[in-house]
Amino acid sequence: MSYSRTLVSLAFAMCSLALAGPAAAEGCRVATTGVGRAANPLNYDPPKHYNMEKLAKSRAIANWQSAVKAACPEASTLWFRALGKKISCDGYAGGTGCEATATPAKRLFH
Repeated sequence: MSYSRTLVSLAFAMCSLALAGPAAAEGCRVATTGVGRAANPLNYDPPKHYNMEKLAKSRAIANWQSAVKAACPEASTLWFRALGKKISCDGYAGGTGCEATATPAKRLFH
């Protein structure tokens, strides 16, 4: 009795995985967003010297890459290959925040 139940469970799991594959691939064709922030360097004691917007952009792109890697393992995490890239930055009290949005490209090699 448990052997047949195990086979039924295994068959159900395999069907679920087969159906989830195309659905996951569809999610990789939509734009993904990553957010990054950088504090104002003059708020530190002693003050630090760095470009807030450049740091916030690089953090947003790194977070975008992490989101793509987690959601779409078959997609490329390279920012320069992404489609429809858009980075928008805004200042807020104490620093700068950026949002990187793009659609990941397909991987060339698996």
